[in-house]
Amino acid sequence: MTYPFTPARILICLLFYAGLFLIISLHGLKMTPAERKTLILLWPCGFVVAFVANYLLYRAGVMSFLPWINNFLHTFVWIGIGFPYLWLGIRGRRSIVVQYLLFVVFSAIIKYIEQVLFGTWEHPNFFGIQGNFWYILGWSTVDGTYPLLIPAGVRLAGKFVPGIITG
Repeated sequence: MTYPFTPARILICLLFYAGLFLIISLHGLKMTPAERKTLILLWPCGFVVAFVANYLLYRAGVMSFLPWINNFLHTFVWIGIGFPYLWLGIRGRRSIVVQYLLFVVFSAIIKYIEQVLFGTWEHPNFFGIQGNFWYILGWSTVDGTYPLLIPAGVRLAGKFVPGIITG
């Protein structure tokens, strides 16, 4: 059951995103022009792919429906900006295991925040593993693969877009 998307609930969600961005920024990265250009490239790509994928996964029956406002906030702000910014700050500075775990934990936090505020992420199972806890944890573990997917994407994009980082 979804809750009303009131301006107050949306603002609280954005404040949680901002708080997590503040935590992520503790990596101390001073972005180079190439990293900024990469972030600007990853933002719309991540947003569009995740926005469409969330809907298609819902239609396939493996995800709960994310109302358009929630899907937009989640994919535009978190997937589009948060994940690339996190990756830029930790790539090459942390092992792939640590990167994976950071993405899983941040993803689970976001999903629970959105569930509390909007009543979303309520699916009863993750590919047959029963329970909403496993659903949220399951999709968070899938999000943990972003540190593997982003480098592959930027290497491919680097063939067509000069001036971005490719590793």
